[in-house]
Amino acid sequence: MSCTNPASEYEALLYLAQRLELRFPYLDETEILAMIAEELEPFSNVKMRYYVPLLVERNLVERLRRTPLLVS
Repeated sequence: MSCTNPASEYEALLYLAQRLELRFPYLDETEILAMIAEELEPFSNVKMRYYVPLLVERNLVERLRRTPLLVS
């Protein structure tokens, strides 16, 4: 396994979850995995899967930047 050359889409998504945990420490792993699943849904019928993790990451980071941080 290599974060720069993942062997599968699943592995790439695991590395994505790790990067997002570091980048957005106020989110827990469960929230991050749920958001990744939400962002994956529109790509469920895509046959060319190579860029899906990259597109999911881009969409998710953009989504998180637009969302105001809720502090209780």
